[in-house]
Amino acid sequence: MRKKTFLLCIVTLMALTFMLQNAYGATYMKQKQHTDAVQIMGTMQPAQDLIIESWITRTKMVIMDEKHKTVIDRDKKMITTANHAERTIVHMPMDFSSNMSKAMGDMSPEEKASLEQAMGQMMQVTVTVVDTKERKKIGKWNCRKYLQTTKMAMGTTNSEIWATEDIKVDMELYAKHSAGMVAQMPGMNQNTAAITKELKKIKGVHVYSERTTMMMGQTMKSSIELIEFKEGKAPDDVFDLPSGYKKVEAF
Repeated sequence: MRKKTFLLCIVTLMALTFMLQNAYGATYMKQKQHTDAVQIMGTMQPAQDLIIESWITRTKMVIMDEKHKTVIDRDKKMITTANHAERTIVHMPMDFSSNMSKAMGDMSPEEKASLEQAMGQMMQVTVTVVDTKERKKIGKWNCRKYLQTTKMAMGTTNSEIWATEDIKVDMELYAKHSAGMVAQMPGMNQNTAAITKELKKIKGVHVYSERTTMMMGQTMKSSIELIEFKEGKAPDDVFDLPSGYKKVEAF
């Protein structure tokens, strides 16, 4: 059970990292996300459509939809997720070495060695970005098409990304958030510079992207589209978590 939970947390952090690639500056975004039905670890996940709202500041990011609210605090190096259906709150340190120690707490030496080896192999990541120079207008934004390939031992993700430079953003802040998240993943800190260099080839804000991931024998398809983008002060309570929820352990 702990192995499964730990792997799910890895996938969660990867998903948040990809979302950070769409978040820039002290800004608000509203996005429309579609995910096809998929079977994960023996459990069928139905197709879903969500409206996702997010705010990012210099120290925090919040991602909200009808099911969850996730707050990423870079200063505290903590990811906190509220599950509205279960009325629970989970705190997960961004330091995955700490998470791994908890996950392996009651494992035998053989199991620990096996998991450490698997994690080391699983998190070896390479990212390549190709600028197709193809252009088109999506909504009110002039966009350029990029192809991004992310390869890991556990699978490969192919993304078609349309980005615009019509929106002026704080790219330095974006780079810090994105690189910081990537660096927290086990085995990734050695690849951060190379990954960041590739990601910088994508100029501007992601307006629309389609992603196909082949992982553990399954194909997962999703898309995300930007429908609103604005800069301004985040609401004072936007990073607050719901009251009355039960705090539960991640592991």
